Amino acid sequence: MDNLILISILSMTGLGIFFAAVLAFAYKKLKVEDDPLVDEAVHILPGTNCGGCGYLSCHDFAEHLASGEEEDPGKCRVMTEEHREQLFQLLGKEEPASYPVIPLVHCAALDENKKPQAEYKGLRTCRAANLDFGGGMECEYGCMGFGDCCWVCPFDALHMIDGLPKVDIEKCTGCGKCAEACPRGVITMQEKKKDKIFYVACSSHDAALRVRKICGVGCIACGICEKLSPKGFFKITDDLSRANFDNQKDPEEVKPIAKKCPTKVIKEI
Repeated sequence: MDNLILISILSMTGLGIFFAAVLAFAYKKLKVEDDPLVDEAVHILPGTNCGGCGYLSCHDFAEHLASGEEEDPGKCRVMTEEHREQLFQLLGKEEPASYPVIPLVHCAALDENKKPQAEYKGLRTCRAANLDFGGGMECEYGCMGFGDCCWVCPFDALHMIDGLPKVDIEKCTGCGKCAEACPRGVITMQEKKKDKIFYVACSSHDAALRVRKICGVGCIACGICEKLSPKGFFKITDDLSRANFDNQKDPEEVKPIAKKCPTKVIKEI
């Protein structure tokens, strides 16, 4: 019995030494050396792993930047200006002019403006409500108000107020998570090149009579904004006005036109 125990102990010890040697050999042969460029880029990047750049994490983004691919370091909107400059210098690339990217909420209907079609008793999320006859809303284009966009924001930059998401520009980094979360595309991301920009806070493509019937704060495609802007600040397409931000060179030229909107759906930000 003693010999059997001794043999078992020696066998297990031998197997342990053998597998340890195999693992050590494999580690030595298969070890991937860390790229110091990746490490430096990771150190500069914010580490929030928000996914706004299109990659799974800051480390994943850094690996693609260091791989020699033609990838834009400016895709990270969370970096400070100082870190942005450092990253471009590290990668040996010329830094282009950058502007903040902000979310625009293309709906102005508060809870009091949203006419119900039926009582909704399903899951209290926009994605679920949109699949279930639009959460009982008459308007099939507007914000449903359940706050999916707020839940996914990594920076606490959106809050639901009276049924609409309110953006805190000071906290917003322009990662775009809110726009991705909105099942109706009510939120879009826009580069803000001027101190002020004017946009249309509506997404409805319904005809004017229906908009008037179900929402008092929607675009009725009257065409006033288009007619009064010879420089093309706004254009009516498919029963909806849309802003042309590239043409908004001087916000002061746009402001009086925005004031002429009968439903006050052109907003300044």
